[in-house]
Amino acid sequence: MAGLSVGFGLTLLVVGVLIHAVVRDLTAAWTGTGLNPFSPSGGSSSGNAPLPPGVPTPTAPLPEVTPAPWNGSSRVTILLMGLDYRDWEAGSGAPRTDSMMLISVDPITDRVSMLSIPRDLWVEIPGFQHNRINTAYSSGEGNRLPGGGPGLAMRTVESVIGVPIQYYVVLDFSTFERMIDEIGGVDVLVAERIKISPIGRYSVWLDPKAYHLDGAEALAYARTRRGGGGDFSRAGRQQQVAMAILDRVAGFQMIPLLVAKAPLLYQQLASGVRTNLSLDQMIGLAWLVARIPRENYQTEVIQPPTMVGFYTRPDGAQVLRAVPDAIRELRDRLFVDTSAIGP
Repeated sequence: MAGLSVGFGLTLLVVGVLIHAVVRDLTAAWTGTGLNPFSPSGGSSSGNAPLPPGVPTPTAPLPEVTPAPWNGSSRVTILLMGLDYRDWEAGSGAPRTDSMMLISVDPITDRVSMLSIPRDLWVEIPGFQHNRINTAYSSGEGNRLPGGGPGLAMRTVESVIGVPIQYYVVLDFSTFERMIDEIGGVDVLVAERIKISPIGRYSVWLDPKAYHLDGAEALAYARTRRGGGGDFSRAGRQQQVAMAILDRVAGFQMIPLLVAKAPLLYQQLASGVRTNLSLDQMIGLAWLVARIPRENYQTEVIQPPTMVGFYTRPDGAQVLRAVPDAIRELRDRLFVDTSAIGP
């Protein structure tokens, strides 16, 4: 989609931050116990704690990471993750991330960078063995590590990309749909004929032309793997939906209205949102992002042939093997070269 994409997936985003500006400080909602979707895992890993299927046992304890608070003027980087909790509800254990997007905002140069990370990227999960990057969240939640799934996902992406990540935003699918509907849908230009399957509806074909999509349609468009390019084209659609959300909110000057509706929206959406951003930080970032010109946005996808290669493991699993030098060059272009502060 953001989204999430938000796509997403959601998928997610300067856009995730814009939408989250309507929600109250969610940290006050994290008081439950156990491993329900948007409650903190808390505590350290226990040898007696049951692990979800497929979640590896950590090889070493991980320290809890407490990022420095954003001062409102330095570069801030956010990891946006989209989850499907239908797997959770079915009893299959802690969910994996369906989408991961790294958003970085530089208030000094007025630039925003968006990087989509493929879920099949084969990486080392800190404290665990190598695995697909989309298992980091599941491993953190299932092992009840400090910081839970978001904390381990942040550490994993930091080790791969090489940039510090201060914050995260996690969305489930139903919340993403509700957010899109709240802003009246989004406008997207479909580049190729593609089939989408909105949850709870019949599948439909979209022809190459402009469409106005509601929440369910936008989620389906951002998540579908049909069409050329597979997951990499899907990442591009997630970024497209993210920018469409931004255009909708900024173009219709909806931020004041959404902020005014925050209490009601909080009651409706809080159960599907998890973030370590405070309300003040969300609103500050929302206004910052809203004033940055569209031409100052950079969007990239980690994709073949230069940044990753296709690889079949001995067990037959098909994964993506990173090309470190190419990813470092991309990192410098998105997160270092644009900064007035420098490396």
